[in-house]
Amino acid sequence: MNNKFFPSNFLFILIMIMGTLTTLSSSHWLTMWMGLELNLMGFLPLMNIKGKMLEAEASMKYFIIQSLGSSILIISSLIMYNYSMSWHSMFNSNFSILLILSLILKLAGAPLHFWLPNMTKQMTWLILFLILTWQKLAPMFMLMLVNSNLNIIIMISLLSTLFGSVSMLNQTNMQLIMTYSSISHLGWMLSMIMMNSSLTFLYFIIYIIISIPLFNLLSMQTSNYLYSLTHKNKTNNFIIPSLILSLGGMPPLLGFLSKLLMLISLMKMNFIIFTLLMFIGSTISLFFYLNMTLMTIIKSYYLFNNYFIMKPYNYIITINLLSVFIFYFMINIMITYAMTILNKS
Repeated sequence: MNNKFFPSNFLFILIMIMGTLTTLSSSHWLTMWMGLELNLMGFLPLMNIKGKMLEAEASMKYFIIQSLGSSILIISSLIMYNYSMSWHSMFNSNFSILLILSLILKLAGAPLHFWLPNMTKQMTWLILFLILTWQKLAPMFMLMLVNSNLNIIIMISLLSTLFGSVSMLNQTNMQLIMTYSSISHLGWMLSMIMMNSSLTFLYFIIYIIISIPLFNLLSMQTSNYLYSLTHKNKTNNFIIPSLILSLGGMPPLLGFLSKLLMLISLMKMNFIIFTLLMFIGSTISLFFYLNMTLMTIIKSYYLFNNYFIMKPYNYIITINLLSVFIFYFMINIMITYAMTILNKS
């Protein structure tokens, strides 16, 4: 496409959005599957906006993996229909393990995450942001409807958190770092997806709020590698370290709020060992983020001479820095009140 954005791409964006909304608004597994396929058909042309060979290779890999996940989804649904003779008990059957694995493959959760890091260095930041956020919305909604095999979901969430945190330690490419960070955050979302889907949705929204300015600022860098953060740029160098630390869950930033709510909820459900292991995985990732931000602040000699602030992100940065004082008590009271109502009912 020679680096041009054709008007037909707006049609593909509309198809992608309509596919996700179809899945979110349906109650039948077949309509959800149709929404996933519609979303895939709209997203694939967007991966080839610049018409480069690497983008075509990445889109082909993405198509193969998503088609494999959809095929496993169809096969598992037919097996469960043959067992229960009902299309409306797909997510309540004890044989839903294949359906869960197909959705985990689409989400790139460990140990079925192998395809995502191989594609990230071949994508633009915008497409990578869509894959790590919007494309996960529909499969996560389908996982919220699953009412069986809780132990498998807990194991997958633990593996995703630990593997994503450990794998980013030796990385220097920012796209790979963001990819493994997304896998780690996916583990946190999956930890509560069957027990409290509202907390998972809240965590997902906070992750998007942090990622929007971070991905935009990283796309402005001269290179996709870690050393580019220490070079002179037109943005305030305090913004990127604060967003990175928030992504790692550094108190009292916005990312810490979401992880704190997850830890409190897991502790109330007496998942002590599981909570401890999730906390260890978060500590490993925070250790890497602290090293990265320390390198950025110390080596960035232009830091104290530049007072330019990105005006479009002033509100997001303010919310990020003051989140615990603004939101924590309000959300904690809401969760306690909701649990009290559920216990009475």
